[in-house]
Amino acid sequence: MIPERYRQMLPPYWYENTVAEYHFEGAGREVNVFDQQREDVLQQFSPWSATWGLDVWDWIYFGKKQSLSIDERRKNIRAQHWARLPFTLPVLQSLGKTVGNLLSVTEDFAAKEIVFEFQQGGPIDLLTLHNMFERMRPVHVNRERIVIQQKGSLVLTSGPMHVYYDDPLMCGTFYAGGENDLC
Repeated sequence: MIPERYRQMLPPYWYENTVAEYHFEGAGREVNVFDQQREDVLQQFSPWSATWGLDVWDWIYFGKKQSLSIDERRKNIRAQHWARLPFTLPVLQSLGKTVGNLLSVTEDFAAKEIVFEFQQGGPIDLLTLHNMFERMRPVHVNRERIVIQQKGSLVLTSGPMHVYYDDPLMCGTFYAGGENDLC
């Protein structure tokens, strides 16, 4: 019986052919090895999945081989890649999706800021986002603002953090600092 993976390529009268069955049994291991080799070469075409092909990506972006770990080399290549891209909304959305669970990217024209809105559901690499954004940021944009919609607690592993709480004011309640005349 011919293996199932080859049946879609053969006419039905070949299904019971014993010579073809011997051929596919004998060539099956070589076909699998060739598929694995082809898949490995295809992985080298992307710097995010390359292993032995990182030397070529280092040469493309830096002109020399980096003597760092594979993850750090990929991170540096990614930063160089983002720095070369144009400052457009689709590029900013792709940048946000690479570092976390992005909900939206908007521009605050009055404050000259780009607002990245994330949902807390997984890790968000804010330092990488900031560094990549600063490399590609044009002069007319002051900074990026990051908004994280969260439920529960927020865990920060490294870097400085500023937390702002926005408590709504209740009418008729006394607040120190001149905030009473808002109601």
